[in-house]
Amino acid sequence: MIYLVNWVFELLFKFYLLPKKQLNLHHLKVMQKHFLTVAKTARYFTKGNLDENTQYIWIVIHGYAQTADSFLNSFEILGDEHFIIAPEGLNKFYSRGFSGSPVASWMTSLERENEIIDYNNYLNQLAESLNFQSYNNAKIVLLGFSQGVSTQTRFLNQSTLKFDFSVMIAGEIGKEFQEHLPEKLSNIKSLYLAGNQENIIKPEKIEFHQQLFKNSNCVFKNFEGKHEVNENAVNAILQWLIA
Repeated sequence: MIYLVNWVFELLFKFYLLPKKQLNLHHLKVMQKHFLTVAKTARYFTKGNLDENTQYIWIVIHGYAQTADSFLNSFEILGDEHFIIAPEGLNKFYSRGFSGSPVASWMTSLERENEIIDYNNYLNQLAESLNFQSYNNAKIVLLGFSQGVSTQTRFLNQSTLKFDFSVMIAGEIGKEFQEHLPEKLSNIKSLYLAGNQENIIKPEKIEFHQQLFKNSNCVFKNFEGKHEVNENAVNAILQWLIA
């Protein structure tokens, strides 16, 4: 007991009673944060043939807790003149805690700036590898759904690739664009879609985007459905493309 009291007193004396200049803090370890850029294997899925007969190239960016292949199935009704590419988010997790099917997301709030840089680099590298702009007769449609809208708008704003159409479905554009809409997002021919039974994104958020895009080249439409990309949504996009 006496030993314990002496030990406590010694600690108090050392760290609280001694003047700071007498303390030797060299033995204290301070945590430091570091970053390392690494190569990572990403996967993506395509549907259709990319050749001289291609009229539309679609880059479709999935939402939170989806996979690229399941999202690509949403575009089954597109004909042979369409080539669709679905990149998959670099972050993976199980859909039900420690079980369920693995799914993907584009980012979280943790180290968000680096997450954004990483997925923009990934999408730029993917676009360059497929050499989209060598197909002069094809129009490029960049589409994002749910969380993918933020990813899509950030990619669009910084990419050197020339996009012809932007489609946003039931999601928010990048937070940094919500006070002042960048010129690229304002000028590109755009469509914002939401289901008439939308059950995730709140009506006031859609209204906010309507106000934000009111002086831009963007139209807002509804389709029959919930928070999803179904056949009705794809048909609405097709009608808008050829209008």
